Amino acid sequence: MRWHAAYREKVLLPDYRFASQHLAGYFLDAMLAHVKTVARLPDAHVQARQDEIRALQAALLRLHSEPLPPYAPELPDLYFAINRWLEAELGEAAVSFLRLGLSRNDLDMTVYKLCARELLLLLISYLARLRKLVLKQAAQHLETILIAQSHYQPAQPTTVAHYLSAMLSVLARDSARFWAAYERLDTCPLGAAALAGTSHPLNRTFTAELLGFSAPVANTYDAVASSDWQVELVAAGQTCAINLSRFVCDLLAWTGQGLFWLPDGLVQGSSIMPQKRNPVALEHARTSFSRAVGAAQMVIYSSHNIPYGDLNDFGPDIQGALQMLFVQFDGGLSLLAACLEEGVFRVAALTEAARQSYTTATELSDELTRRYGLSFQEAHRLVARLVARQEVQGRSLQLATPEDLVAVGGPQLTPDELHGALDPYEFIRRRRGLGGPAPEVVDDQLARARQELEHDLARLVEVHSRLRAARERLLAPGKEIPS
Repeated sequence: MRWHAAYREKVLLPDYRFASQHLAGYFLDAMLAHVKTVARLPDAHVQARQDEIRALQAALLRLHSEPLPPYAPELPDLYFAINRWLEAELGEAAVSFLRLGLSRNDLDMTVYKLCARELLLLLISYLARLRKLVLKQAAQHLETILIAQSHYQPAQPTTVAHYLSAMLSVLARDSARFWAAYERLDTCPLGAAALAGTSHPLNRTFTAELLGFSAPVANTYDAVASSDWQVELVAAGQTCAINLSRFVCDLLAWTGQGLFWLPDGLVQGSSIMPQKRNPVALEHARTSFSRAVGAAQMVIYSSHNIPYGDLNDFGPDIQGALQMLFVQFDGGLSLLAACLEEGVFRVAALTEAARQSYTTATELSDELTRRYGLSFQEAHRLVARLVARQEVQGRSLQLATPEDLVAVGGPQLTPDELHGALDPYEFIRRRRGLGGPAPEVVDDQLARARQELEHDLARLVEVHSRLRAARERLLAPGKEIPS
């Protein structure tokens, strides 16, 4: 067919190049699975021509290792290019068994799911590696003080481990969201044909097993018309990217304050300012996560306000955006992992920052309530006056004396009582409730995070083992023997 130049250059050629680069192996796998399913049909003409069907299977296997057919301007896509190559090799009669009960509608959706499945499992494994690095850093800093902020202002003392434990909880939920998306992706559209299935008694469960899916999509219309699995996947990715960007933002702030140090290989100097050590690896990680959010939005909006049926909007037109999302995650997670693996939390600087802050004021209020029966509101007002007095005098809260507290209308505490309430380490030790920053409490949190990570790693091993077994069965030569 002679295509209009605009359609050929702006749609068909880019789509062919993308499919050849990113999807060809999945096309060949799906075609091979379909042919193996056709070979099991009870029809007499199918059983009589098993040699041709085996030759068709062998040709599809050869294409896995041979160059793909070159782009042919008169053909619409990679599927027809492969079809033409097969007909040249085997003849039209043999290739008819590939066309039997197969539509590009169910084939394409199967290919997109196969590709997304592999990329999603990679993403889960990359996220697991990051969680392992966060766990390692956290275990080293159970007692390293960190001044947490609220509304961009110093708030209360906690520990680096407490902060990282919170981040581990977030990343575990991100992983759970990806696994949930995987479960709903893990059904096979093949055999749905155009949308109503086929009158040939193809065993769709067998096809799904060959491709490593847990089951076929139960409704043939659903198989080719639904894009919610893509939307769910990228929505989970978008959430994860947003979470990771917030983590990176904090790391960037700490590098600027001298609290987190990166080695020379992850920073960049200035062309004019000799002292500069710009944390460029973290900057680029943050950019990658922002781009991942943008790619997710492209996928989501491509499914918005369109009819429910087989369409290009959520098919070939959006596969590049899905690829972009995973590419950006790969870059961002690699950079962030490198920064966590080689970066150093500067304990002395973190401790000094805590000593110079006013962030233990809450504990002094609690102490006045506990020891002297003041209402918390009254204690809050007294401590606020003490903080203001210390600020005017240019002294940290750590340097306050019992006389300073009396001067603002407070009771007479002993030096030990006052300094115990104002000590940031004591502030942390006293917070031993569920989820608090006390080292022994955070240690329990990290133990739980390790269990969650080990569970996800074991699940990855199980899934990959199942997929390898399915692929070995798919690539085995000859006719499949019915179970």
